[in-house]
Amino acid sequence: MNLNEKKFLVVFQPSGRQGYVSEGQTLLMAAREMGVEIESICGGQQTCGKCKVVPDFGDYSKYGMVSKAEHISASGDDEQNHWLKRRREAGAQRLSCAACVHGDLVINVPEESQARKQIVRKSAVSRQFSLDPVVRQYFVKVKPAELGDRVGDWERLQASLSETHHLKDLRIDFFALRDLQTILRHGQWAVTVTVWQDGSCEDRREVIRLQPGYQEGIYGMAIDVGTTTVAGHLVDLRTGQILTTEAMMNPQTTYGEDLMSRISYGMMNPDGVAKMHTAIIEALSILLKRATHAAKLKPEDVVDMVLVGNTVMIDLLLGIDPIELGGAPFALVTHEALDFKGRDLGIKAHSGAYVHILPAEAGHVGADNMGVVMAESPHTQDDIVLVIDIGTNAEILVGNKEHLLSASSPTGPAFEGGEITHGMRAAVGAIEKVRIDKLSLIPRFRVIGQERWSDEMADEEIKAAGICGSGIIDLVAELFSAGIIDHGGKFVLDTPSPNFRPTAQVGEYVVATATQTSTGREIIITQQDIRAVQFAKSALYTGAKLLMERRGVEQVDRVLLAGGFGSYIDKQRAMMIGLFPDCDLANVYAVGNSAGDGAVICLLSGERRRRARELARWIDYVETAIEPNFQDRFVKALGLPHNSDEFPHLEGLIPERPPIIAEGHRRERRRVKGKD
Repeated sequence: MNLNEKKFLVVFQPSGRQGYVSEGQTLLMAAREMGVEIESICGGQQTCGKCKVVPDFGDYSKYGMVSKAEHISASGDDEQNHWLKRRREAGAQRLSCAACVHGDLVINVPEESQARKQIVRKSAVSRQFSLDPVVRQYFVKVKPAELGDRVGDWERLQASLSETHHLKDLRIDFFALRDLQTILRHGQWAVTVTVWQDGSCEDRREVIRLQPGYQEGIYGMAIDVGTTTVAGHLVDLRTGQILTTEAMMNPQTTYGEDLMSRISYGMMNPDGVAKMHTAIIEALSILLKRATHAAKLKPEDVVDMVLVGNTVMIDLLLGIDPIELGGAPFALVTHEALDFKGRDLGIKAHSGAYVHILPAEAGHVGADNMGVVMAESPHTQDDIVLVIDIGTNAEILVGNKEHLLSASSPTGPAFEGGEITHGMRAAVGAIEKVRIDKLSLIPRFRVIGQERWSDEMADEEIKAAGICGSGIIDLVAELFSAGIIDHGGKFVLDTPSPNFRPTAQVGEYVVATATQTSTGREIIITQQDIRAVQFAKSALYTGAKLLMERRGVEQVDRVLLAGGFGSYIDKQRAMMIGLFPDCDLANVYAVGNSAGDGAVICLLSGERRRRARELARWIDYVETAIEPNFQDRFVKALGLPHNSDEFPHLEGLIPERPPIIAEGHRRERRRVKGKD
């Protein structure tokens, strides 16, 4: 150690990290020594321009020092050229790899220069996390090969990465190794290297992509493989920005609407599992192609993927027969998080890209539920939270930071339009809201893509094509409130509505007339449709109440409605039909596709992947299938209980429905109808 070496105090904001730095040292090196992560693809070669900082000058008494302009080196030719290329003058901002310390300094690191940026995702509560993806880019210049030099090109690249970026013990993907020599020479021994770091082992790093010269752009895909719908988000891994979102129907619906029917299809057909596996893999490749095309990229630009889905969907994605999940004891192949090469699964992304699948909790609570946990963080809350991820197979969470329980409920596809006579997914033309006049008993509705209600629409405007989940919940609640169906969900046969007609199957109600639809045919709801909704809502309600009892609470503080249509359902009408237990409606939030949001968070954060592994083992799972009184509870919850003592928070919010329509009122309406 040189005793005459001058050292100066440098403080980095906003982290507040500080330390003494040798005179002449670059700010980038000083930051690294203090654990301040400043982004630098080029590793200090004044090429990428990502390491911008802003010196602050003035008297800082709290640090006992004065930060002056002369305490930082002037811009050299390379830095000046960098700013000229970007048509900017060197001013307040400096490249930390070029600026050297010559005195005490206070340095601000702007958000765009922070390697671990703070990302905030909005939900019922804002969630903040550090942007630290497991895939990063590094630019290096490699010593050219010389005659008589016995060192290989891969070893030369490793040496450069170690010297410039302090990356050691690297391995290399086969396809990257195969292209290494061509790319090095094409880039004149300058190369951009994409490195993947195992989320569970920080020392396990792999070179997965090589690009000649200096390149920018690193992208990932987060995908929620739902039973009915597959949704994907294309994400910029450097900024955390979601570039595009694409969705499509899960092609496996051809082989069965719900999980059990797909398990049965695999059992009954020798090639059933292979067909369903191929269908979903092809769908994922199509999704990647659509998303990258929309962002003016290519599927080969995607270098990392995070997938979530229920346990059956993940088994079929991996080509595993899910037969063990079809009956007790509902055994999983593994509950651990998984990392595979996308190419091994047949997904058409970059050849070296990995696919990360979040861990499962139990037989029917899988990676999608862990996605919800990562997005909504009930494990960090003081309040008792009920989270319902509404889909073909619904997952339920109840608890807080002290104790969190989960369960699965087989709701079926009714809430996503399946098993409903005119059900459809939430697309343009789908009826999403319904209101029934309490006197005329005639409905009005609103469709997706149209702001006005049906009785205000012109002939040329968008017409109804079917009815989606939010519209189905509205419709059943409105039928009940108007007295057209009774507490048991049955049609009242002498209902004096022009839209109701008795049938051999008890009855049906016309939601949209032939002139109001795009097909020229009526859209109706039948007794069987209502029964499907009752089965679905009863499964949810019963599962939630069971977990509440296990947690030792009679009421929850907040309800979060997740899932494909969670953002669109009317929470008042949902509670009116008994979709979830009683709660102050001001504390009921629709949070949308939380499973997909959680996949995005884990795509952007290696720390969150590690946290998911821990939480999957900490959460208590309750198997509803072996609960001795679950079936009795389920049957009791089939009714429509909006006026029950179990729902005090709905008192005064729902118009008092006629007691199956008072007899005198019926006669009056028949008389008026007869006059007409």
